Amino acid sequence: MSEQQTTFIKVISFIGGFFGAAICVCLGLKTLKTDLVMTVLLLLLAAVFLMLIYPLYQIGNLGKTLAEHDKKIRVLAKKHAKKKKDENSVNQYSPLNKHAQNIPASQTDTVSIPQTDEKTVRFPVVAEHPETDTSDELTREFSMTKQLNMHTGELLAVPGGASTDSLEIYRSFRNTPYIVPKMMTLTIAAGGLHTVAVRYNGSVVATGHTQYGQCDIDEWRDIVAVCAGGHHTVGLKANGTAVAAGYSGYGQCDISEWSGLCAVAAGTCHTVGLLENGCCVAKGDNTYGQCDVYDWTDVIAVSANANYTVGLKSDGTILAVGANTKGDWGGLHWGSIVAVATGGCHTVGLKSDGTVVAVGNNANKQCEVSRWNRIVAITAGNFHTVGLRDDGTVVAVGHNGYGQCAVENWKDVIAISAGRHHTVALTKNGNILATGDNTFSQCAVADMSDIKTLGI
Repeated sequence: MSEQQTTFIKVISFIGGFFGAAICVCLGLKTLKTDLVMTVLLLLLAAVFLMLIYPLYQIGNLGKTLAEHDKKIRVLAKKHAKKKKDENSVNQYSPLNKHAQNIPASQTDTVSIPQTDEKTVRFPVVAEHPETDTSDELTREFSMTKQLNMHTGELLAVPGGASTDSLEIYRSFRNTPYIVPKMMTLTIAAGGLHTVAVRYNGSVVATGHTQYGQCDIDEWRDIVAVCAGGHHTVGLKANGTAVAAGYSGYGQCDISEWSGLCAVAAGTCHTVGLLENGCCVAKGDNTYGQCDVYDWTDVIAVSANANYTVGLKSDGTILAVGANTKGDWGGLHWGSIVAVATGGCHTVGLKSDGTVVAVGNNANKQCEVSRWNRIVAITAGNFHTVGLRDDGTVVAVGHNGYGQCAVENWKDVIAISAGRHHTVALTKNGNILATGDNTFSQCAVADMSDIKTLGI
């Protein structure tokens, strides 16, 4: 839809609405003394004409927004098409095309950090420069006293020696390559009123509120990661596709066409996917623009909650779209960020030095994280924030009316997730811990067993 067409729709909505209403009012006044019923009907019709102005005007705005996104995506697509020498492939990236979300992943090279007694190890990586059709062979040094954080793709200081996990060296559109895991495998997730976890065999277990079918995931297979929204659950499969169950009134579960994924995130009523090429896709409620992520590039992690979405770029900076009613993400100028988490109305960032920053609603002191240190993972609920330390202990701040911050005695934890009013954690031996609101048995995790810990 062109700009001229959208302008035409807006003009017609005003002219048609006001003129139609005026004609009906005039006719109604003429029949006032002779036919009262006809007068009432004409006045009701005038009201209908006036009410039609707003939806028609919004249709014009929607067409303009879609055209703008189409323009941005085509700019990125032309670069890819030039690289692939296939100009006809540009259309498949357009949001106006029903297959636009099937954006192919970029090529990757896989290497493994070798076991060694040395303090550091170096290996070659490739950085491609599409504008000049050149590439650089570089080497990158990794400390063997650091371990890969599978949630962020960064090497963070933790005890235990070298990591032997496979890494993906992505060919990126930057001067230097960045590193993210092929699958960011968070195998536990706390949703609005339910909890989910991935077993070693790729199946998924769930407990809690299931009115909308968000816990009906018994038949899922080959799952490597999960996330949970307000009333829906999303699973990331080993082949880079995704499945979803639960409430889909906004289409947040209509993600079967997605492919090339390496991570997923779920908000209250929307779902976001991170592609292996650093771009993003989204489905669901877009009232506040929380799904407007199609022009994002160079992203290595995503987080969604309530009515907004946050992305972490490979250079450690933050992207955000959606509602910002309480300063949820407004004015973010953070740098050196390696992980991000979104709460009900606040955003939390983990810095490369193990400290934490937060912005947004602080009515329950959920942003009081400036004194935290040695943190390797973060998560946020509606009104509380949780951090995992490098020694396996957990800290929490914020609303504790349900005991969701009672985590001070937890030990040997390797992963954490915060729901609306509850918190769950996975220990290194595969046990799940839970505290907080248990109204719908969302904390009844004692029977969950064989939960996947490898890769976390």
